Amino acid sequence: MKTTNLTLTAECDRRLVAVEVSSQRTVEWIVAVPGVPQRSNRAPLNLALVLDRSGSMQGDKLRYVQQAACHVLDLLDERDRVAVVAYDDQITLLSASVPMTAQARHDLKDRINALRPGGWTDLSGGWLEGCREIAAQQLLQGVNRSLLLTDGLANRGITDIEALTHHARELRQRGISTSTFGVGLDFNEQLLEALAEQGGGHFYYIDRPDQIPDVFRRELGELLTVVAREAFISITIPRGVAVELLGDLPHERHGDQLRIFLGDLFAGERRALYTRVLTPPDALGTSVVLRGDLGYANLEGQTEQVSAELAFSYVREAEALRAPLHEPLMRRASEVEMATAAAQAVKLERAGQRQQAQALMQQSLAASAPFMPAPAAASYNALADQMAEGLTEEQRKETHFAAYRKRQSRS
Repeated sequence: MKTTNLTLTAECDRRLVAVEVSSQRTVEWIVAVPGVPQRSNRAPLNLALVLDRSGSMQGDKLRYVQQAACHVLDLLDERDRVAVVAYDDQITLLSASVPMTAQARHDLKDRINALRPGGWTDLSGGWLEGCREIAAQQLLQGVNRSLLLTDGLANRGITDIEALTHHARELRQRGISTSTFGVGLDFNEQLLEALAEQGGGHFYYIDRPDQIPDVFRRELGELLTVVAREAFISITIPRGVAVELLGDLPHERHGDQLRIFLGDLFAGERRALYTRVLTPPDALGTSVVLRGDLGYANLEGQTEQVSAELAFSYVREAEALRAPLHEPLMRRASEVEMATAAAQAVKLERAGQRQQAQALMQQSLAASAPFMPAPAAASYNALADQMAEGLTEEQRKETHFAAYRKRQSRS
């Protein structure tokens, strides 16, 4: 059977470590997916379009959402299934999950275009209703995903972030993923990012309503070229070695295994992940090996795995310090760490802890200074000063989304 031919490679800043003292090293794990497959050989999609029609969606927002949803339907065919849910403080199942026939497409467009803005925002109710429709028709060899769009705060139903992300995590473990789309300045970016990250999908910030169709088109374009499902990297940690994941990505630890969840991977995608490794002192001439395994399900539903190993050789400390440093790798890892700090600082600033936010940014910049490019450092310094004065809502959203994209390291 033809495999998907994904590759996993590992590189580090230095491959030599000291025999006398602990050594800290940074490892870059690269997942590369081959080019675009023929559309005839793609995975079928089982989608739920979960659309906010609360009162704040009136005007251009709802009109562009309707346009985007109809465009999604145009890109699907009879291999695919779609359910459509509209929500305000009431949950309306516009259509249970149906195969995307020409008649179904016509009927769904009529129902979507008939939507009118309503009341409050029961985000959890709409999202979970869409996920129930996906589960009822779940594809074992396809992509099962909820596309959740909102422009406001969840103020009805389940509103606690921890409770909602718990649901997202459980659904991902059952093979149902979630992508989220936040429109404007009034939604909770922390909630939508958490739902997408723990749910194995993507988070999008849409600052203008006219961008909605393009963002939906981008998400669907990736879904139509998915070649690996439910991917993860499992790192085996040798005895005495400490491994820390950078970027605050979804992960779990069991014994000597660190598992990092990647979700579905699409054709042509490249993902970079970074870990910090602390090796213990050991004997001269020995080595310690770090192994990573990339696991995923192919389009036929069969499990595949590829591996990469990285060996650190023990030498005298002076020799380890003289070894050439992979500076481009350290720069990329520093950018991920700085983005993580920026996201944490935005949370502090939003909570009114402005001085703490500024201090976190400055501390992180100092730690990243040897590798951070001057323009990026200047930009982060300016952001730290702005946090001390207080950010606008637009600045919070833009900073949070930029940090999310940098932490994901997707291309």
